[in-house]
Amino acid sequence: MISRYPRWVFAAPFALAAFLIACSTPGNYRKDAAHEELLQTLRQCLVEIPIGGERNKDFISPCVGRDVSSLNGIGRHRLIDALGPPRLCITQTDINFPEKDDCPVDQDPLWSFYRRAGSIDMGGGPELVCVANKQTRCVTVEWRTK
Repeated sequence: MISRYPRWVFAAPFALAAFLIACSTPGNYRKDAAHEELLQTLRQCLVEIPIGGERNKDFISPCVGRDVSSLNGIGRHRLIDALGPPRLCITQTDINFPEKDDCPVDQDPLWSFYRRAGSIDMGGGPELVCVANKQTRCVTVEWRTK
């Protein structure tokens, strides 16, 4: 049977699908103005934590609760470049300090967005976590409170 459509008509959907898959990046993150603005806002909130709020009172950053899901898929190094070195590195069972400016690949970087009054205790406040699952990209970027 002879088709009345040119052969390329049948190949076009497959070529388009292959192109879209090849050009996509994992997650939602794109290097655009909106994402850069979100990263700058988060960085500014981190900078303000030591000076924000009343002295000798707990302080929680106003950034906490912002939707950060658009950062899913961002490279770990890009997130560290934007926010500075992580405060801690975590796994399911361990908490460690970063080695130099990053965490080992099997640990997820974490930034604290709070300050406890008159205490050097860590934990108990909102933290931004790059859940990387041993990858070079953050599979998810999410808020956690412990």
